[in-house]
Amino acid sequence: MPASLSDRSTVGIGIHAIIRVLARKRLQGLPQMTREMRKSANKAPKLLLILVIGWVPLQIFHILLIHPWFSIEFSLYFLITILVILADAALFILSIIVVVVSLFRWLIRRERPHVISFLPLAIMLVVKSSGMWIPSKTARAFYLHRDEFIALADSSASELQDTDKKGFRLPESPLYELAGAYRDFYSNELVIEFIIDDYFLPLVYISTDNPNDVHNTCSRGGVLVERLEPKWYVCRRDRN
Repeated sequence: MPASLSDRSTVGIGIHAIIRVLARKRLQGLPQMTREMRKSANKAPKLLLILVIGWVPLQIFHILLIHPWFSIEFSLYFLITILVILADAALFILSIIVVVVSLFRWLIRRERPHVISFLPLAIMLVVKSSGMWIPSKTARAFYLHRDEFIALADSSASELQDTDKKGFRLPESPLYELAGAYRDFYSNELVIEFIIDDYFLPLVYISTDNPNDVHNTCSRGGVLVERLEPKWYVCRRDRN
């Protein structure tokens, strides 16, 4: 029995010694692991900044797609729009996470964050809030001759309401290539379209100020591109 107890004590001491050695090695490895984690944390904002810089041309390309010099199918335009929305959401969330982590480390560990940690979110906010867009020729024509277009719309709307006509073509004018007033086939609401430069990108006056009332031009096949002011829109007509 004494010999057995002695053996057990020896084994216990040996196991205890092994545990102490392993714990010491683990503690010695913690600083290295911490340094590696810090390096990874420092690389994340730089990588995110690269992704955001690559995101800016994608935004510009998406904006340019509404212009006449790009002729693509609506399905392709829709897929590109979905891609842009997903990229916006993913990068925006990652940018916020990087900023929150950097501020947390600053408040808790007193580690001053690098300016790179804030650049991705700052770039995205500036691009989105600055209204970075290239106005189409249709929008520019409206802004340059706003009073003339409003006068044409008012007179045409009055003429259409005072008669039994379903629609008519407006007189020729240097302001547009073609223009017509009509009642939408589905909603029966009064609509006036001005073709400035591109048949598929008209300037649209909508009496109800609701693009959903203009089928195949601003909704249900067509796409609302821009709201210029109440009742005035630029839409992308259905090409099918």
